[in-house]
Amino acid sequence: MGEIKTALELALERTEGIAGDKKTLEAHENKTIGKRLVSQISSDPDFDLKKELKKYSADQIRGIRDGMYSVLITFVALPGSEDDLSRFSVVKKGIRHIVRDPKAAINVLEQTEELMRRYLESKTQLIEALRKQFEPRLRKREEELARQYGHAVKIDPASDPEFNKVLQSHLGNLQNQYEDVLDQVRAELTRLFEDWR
Repeated sequence: MGEIKTALELALERTEGIAGDKKTLEAHENKTIGKRLVSQISSDPDFDLKKELKKYSADQIRGIRDGMYSVLITFVALPGSEDDLSRFSVVKKGIRHIVRDPKAAINVLEQTEELMRRYLESKTQLIEALRKQFEPRLRKREEELARQYGHAVKIDPASDPEFNKVLQSHLGNLQNQYEDVLDQVRAELTRLFEDWR
């Protein structure tokens, strides 16, 4: 009868010939450090990134830069609200230390931040314009329901399926227009980042 092996023994047998690649492990650790540094920039406005980066060797900095960039580039996204614009200050604070031309990167980010403010304004204006456009229809429906039920009925445009369908369509178009610009911004930031390699 055959020998019964534990799951651990089977796993050890399968991975017996696999040796850990020290450089790959170090690169992963450095990327993780970079991601943590971005987290510190986000949570602590007084965090001195320049001073912190001086603690690492040139070899470590390469991986740290990669980790930082992988997080910072995700912050370059459409904001849901004014509060989301604060991400751009985090990106500006971090990116200046990981690109060869920080002034160009900061300039791109400042223009993008202004563009995102306009996006939020356009979004608000679009919603208000659609509410005004749908208001007569909703009032008419409220009057019909009031006659039917014998008391006043208030309909919120957000609960109207037709309003929501039109709103989502228009918001989708608006988002696509701005997302195209953000794709260009990300490409430019990536170019600036890769220039240092």
